[in-house]
Amino acid sequence: MAYFSKDFIQFFKELIENNHKDWFDENRKRYEMIVKEPFKVFVNDLIVAVQKFDPAIMIQPKNAIFRINRDVRFSKNKQPYKTNVAAFISRDSKKEQFPGYYVHFDANGVWLGGGLYELSAERLFKVRQEIMYNEEAFKQAVGSEAFVKEFGEIKGEKNKILKPPFKEIASQSPILYHKQFYFMQEYGKEMIMHDNLVHEIAKKLEAALPLQQFLRLALEETD
Repeated sequence: MAYFSKDFIQFFKELIENNHKDWFDENRKRYEMIVKEPFKVFVNDLIVAVQKFDPAIMIQPKNAIFRINRDVRFSKNKQPYKTNVAAFISRDSKKEQFPGYYVHFDANGVWLGGGLYELSAERLFKVRQEIMYNEEAFKQAVGSEAFVKEFGEIKGEKNKILKPPFKEIASQSPILYHKQFYFMQEYGKEMIMHDNLVHEIAKKLEAALPLQQFLRLALEETD
């Protein structure tokens, strides 16, 4: 089943060149018909597929999908609309600090990822502590053949300096410098029109399940 038409990609190509309210208002019905509603159906089906290998996921599509409107209050970029559609499939909210799965479609293709992008100081400490105590389990999660094939390695910003108890061992375990623990990979736009899109994406995201479970174990006592 193909969820999206070729006009899906064309819509975002045009939005890049016409990112203002007048154009969007003129194309709002088109947006709802070829972008918003198909994406909602797709996300619902993807949640069901992800739940088969990760039953911790309980979210509803409306709580997973990001709005296309940009928050421009504190941004130098005042363009009102995002040039993509995206969702974060987590436990029950895209806003919670819980390891989940990110899917993003735009005119150039598909981004798949997940993990932990924003962490409070308490949660960051918990993740680093879990890695310090169980580094072998962490290495197995991010070093598996499936994870490396799909996502390569853990990404994220890093601290230049660490405080105890991590400072002493960070030279042997440089992953502790990370303050974000996420994975991300780009795929071509031909994937968007794939007849078996949900299955293909769920199969790729499943490669990250051991990492998700490790991160959730680290955060257990903070939830």
